[in-house]
Amino acid sequence: MDAVNRSGAVWQQEEVVTGFIDERRKLIPLFDVQEELAKRLITRGGREVHRFVDLGAGDGGFAELLLDLYPESSGVLVDFSEPMLAAAKERLAAKQGRWEIVARDLATPDWREALPEGERFDAVVSRLAIHHLPDERKRALYAEAFELLEPGGIFLNWEHVETAGLAEGLFDEFFRERMIAAEQEHEHPRPPEEVVRSFDDATDDDILRDPESQCDWLREVGFEKVDVYFKLPGLAIFGGEKGN
Repeated sequence: MDAVNRSGAVWQQEEVVTGFIDERRKLIPLFDVQEELAKRLITRGGREVHRFVDLGAGDGGFAELLLDLYPESSGVLVDFSEPMLAAAKERLAAKQGRWEIVARDLATPDWREALPEGERFDAVVSRLAIHHLPDERKRALYAEAFELLEPGGIFLNWEHVETAGLAEGLFDEFFRERMIAAEQEHEHPRPPEEVVRSFDDATDDDILRDPESQCDWLREVGFEKVDVYFKLPGLAIFGGEKGN
């Protein structure tokens, strides 16, 4: 797989991946609040999840959340970053047999060819991944997620999003400040300008869109109960349900 020429290629770099994984809870504002909300949205109404797909699964953090919520569940983790998938294998080692990895790029619909033919899932989730895709590909991926769901299944996207108005650029400012502060806790911290440069390199491929527009796309492909369930400058949790 020629990841170097693809969107999000920076995530093939082990040092970038390791730094993000290690510092994620410090860097992302209200991370624990968002995680708790995601849990409640998924489990509300006694929802049962036996099989799920995690799109852009990264180090397996969101998949782990689902595996813990539903001890009898199993999931498919889709990602193209080799360092991220290596981290996922390590993270989920104790849950061996309950997950499988699909090393594919979501930039084309070909990723579905690696899934079990005809299988449908109770949940399709994603965290901080789909924003790397062009808008037209985002819309197509939402339709692909809809087709994969069982009736009553949930789609939830915890995402980096576009922010306008007074808050435009606020997320980037906040993230850079937190990265510099976190770096100072290391034994041999990098200079602040190097830290900022690494952030800018990692965000060069971002293609952000406001969550409200993306909710409209979800409705267009057939999702119901669609809404933005959490919103902060630069961050949102949104999704919907496939009708019965």
